[in-house]
Amino acid sequence: QEELDLSCTFVCKAREKAGVRLPTPGGDRSPGTQNTEPNRKVPEKGSGNPEERPPPVPPQPPRPPQPRAPSPTTLEQSLVLAGHGIAAAQLGQHTEAVHAFTVALELNPREHRLLGNRSYCLEKLGRYEEALADAEAALALRPGWPKGSFRKGKALRGLQRYAEAARTFEELLLQDGSCAEAAMQLEACRALLQVRPLFPSPPPPTPCPAVPPTPHPSGWVTGSCQDTGDTSVMGGSARTPARDPERGPAVASGHLTLPPSHPARDCFPLWVGNVTSHINEKVLRHAFGRFGEIRSVRLLPGRRCAFINFSGKAEAEEAFRAMQGATVEGSKLLLQLKHPSHATPTPLPRA
Repeated sequence: QEELDLSCTFVCKAREKAGVRLPTPGGDRSPGTQNTEPNRKVPEKGSGNPEERPPPVPPQPPRPPQPRAPSPTTLEQSLVLAGHGIAAAQLGQHTEAVHAFTVALELNPREHRLLGNRSYCLEKLGRYEEALADAEAALALRPGWPKGSFRKGKALRGLQRYAEAARTFEELLLQDGSCAEAAMQLEACRALLQVRPLFPSPPPPTPCPAVPPTPHPSGWVTGSCQDTGDTSVMGGSARTPARDPERGPAVASGHLTLPPSHPARDCFPLWVGNVTSHINEKVLRHAFGRFGEIRSVRLLPGRRCAFINFSGKAEAEEAFRAMQGATVEGSKLLLQLKHPSHATPTPLPRA
C-alpha cells in the first residue's frame, strides 16, 4: 500500500495542531538519516563537520605605508626653496642655503639633488660629518650618481680620511674618466697621504721611478692609471718601492735605483690619462714639446695612460697647468705630476 502524502493540506493542519514538524516534501528517510551516505556517522548537532567547513583565511600581514608622492603644490614650494638655497650658496651664504635646502627636503624628502646641494654647503661650513651623511643618503636614493660620489669624497677629505676619499675619487674616475676635478682631488688626497709620517725616519730620496725597467710598474707609477685595487690609495699609499719585497729584482737591493743610461733617470714625469688609440708618442710630443725638453715618453695602452718625462721640474709643472683638461684627438686629458719632489698644486675651490 502506498504511503500517504504528508504534504497534503489536511494532514499538515492536523500535524501542526499536534505539534509535530513535517519532513521535507518527497523525503522518505527519517530526519536523522536524511541526505547522508550509508555507513557514515552523522555528526552530532552543534559539533560541525571539519570537512564541510571552509578553510580559515590566513590573516594578511599589514602592508608598510607607501611613500606618498608630493603634490604639485608641494613640489612647487620645494623648487622655490631649492632655488633660494642655490642663490644663497652662490653668494657664499652657506648657512642660509643649508636652511633652505632643509625645508625643501621636508617637503620632498626623496629628491637626491637637494641632499647633494646641502652636502656641498655643509662641506663649505666645515660640517664634514653631516656633509658625508647627506652624500651617502643621496647615493642611497640614486646609486652611482657621480655628483653624490664627488660630494662623498670631498666630505671624507674634510674628515682627513684621505685613503677612503682617494678610493671614492678613483671609483668616480672609473665611472666617468672625463671628470678632471675628480682627478685633481685624487692627486691632492694622494699628496696628503704622502705627507703623513708613515716611517720613523723619512725614506731616502730616489730617482724618478715613473718608468721602471720591469713590465709591471711600481712605486709612483702604481695605480696612477686609475686602478681601484691598488694599495697606493689604501693604508700604505706612501710606501716607496724599497718597502715592497714582492716587486721583483727592481727593488731587491733595498731602494729603487735606475741605471745611469735609463731614460727616466733624473726626470720629472707627468702622468697623462684618457689616452686613446688615436694618441701615440708623436701626438704627445707634439702637444707637450712646446713646454720644454722631453726626455722620454712611455705609453701604457692597456691602462689608457702615458708618462711624459720632462728634463726640468718647471717645464713639467707648466705643462700640467696648461694642458689639464685639454682635448687632444677628441679625448679630454687628465694630468698628474708624479715626481716625489713636488706635488700637484692644490686645486682651486669650486664655485
